Amino acid sequence: MSNDALCVGVCMIDWDTGVCLGCGRTSDEINGVPVAEPPPAEMPRPQQSAVAAPLPPNVADALGEGSD
Repeated sequence: MSNDALCVGVCMIDWDTGVCLGCGRTSDEINGVPVAEPPPAEMPRPQQSAVAAPLPPNVADALGEGSD
């Protein structure tokens, strides 16, 4: 059994899916192969509210309030 916290001591790779039947990880994940982060464009964006926040007074004075 591994010292890995996710390891449950049942190391059997399903060769059709490439996933361990014990812990559900791929062999690359088990062996510590780094996984690339998704590019920023693919990361989920936070939801924007329908009502725009008012401008700070100093910005409103410099630029004006704008129009709808």
